[in-house]
Amino acid sequence: MAAMNFNQIDFKVKKIMTRERYHHSWQVSKVAEEMAEYYHISAEKAKILGLIHDCAKDYSIIYLKELISKYNIHLSHIEKNIPSLWHAYVGAEIVRELFKVQDQEMLDAIRFHSTASSNLGLLGKIVYIADKIEPGREMQKLNKVRELVWRDIDQAMLELINQGLRHLISRNLLIHPITLQARNKIIFEQKERSDNGKIR
Repeated sequence: MAAMNFNQIDFKVKKIMTRERYHHSWQVSKVAEEMAEYYHISAEKAKILGLIHDCAKDYSIIYLKELISKYNIHLSHIEKNIPSLWHAYVGAEIVRELFKVQDQEMLDAIRFHSTASSNLGLLGKIVYIADKIEPGREMQKLNKVRELVWRDIDQAMLELINQGLRHLISRNLLIHPITLQARNKIIFEQKERSDNGKIR
């Protein structure tokens, strides 16, 4: 079956989200669409992803456990101990089943919108960033990121990852290794570009 269009998805997603979650998702959708247009990739995909990235966020831990079992999602030892990430993994499966999305890049954008990943493409980076800088998140420290987004998307992502890590460390919370890998990749790539510039 073909993937649904934005209006069809919008109609369904309202039924599985709280009003507050839907408002957040709509804001993310608008930011993601704007970023995608700026970076010349599919604004329609970004718009859809922004709307559905948190489709499983309002599910209870008990229900998420049931869906993890249903979809045969393998959780690492660390992932089992970070329930706040489960909605992203389940969400990717919900998106595949309920909204008929088969595009792997889109599914990965949902799956890694909480942790980031060194394998994220531009679309995934846009969803990761839009989720954290949408207008409803009125935090002073996001102003720098909101400016960086239009100059260097990787630098914006690095700043967000660093902020997230500081938050987790300050509360002695677990950190998913995939987040550190994503951070390291950006730093390595920046160093490589810098070194190449010096050689020239």
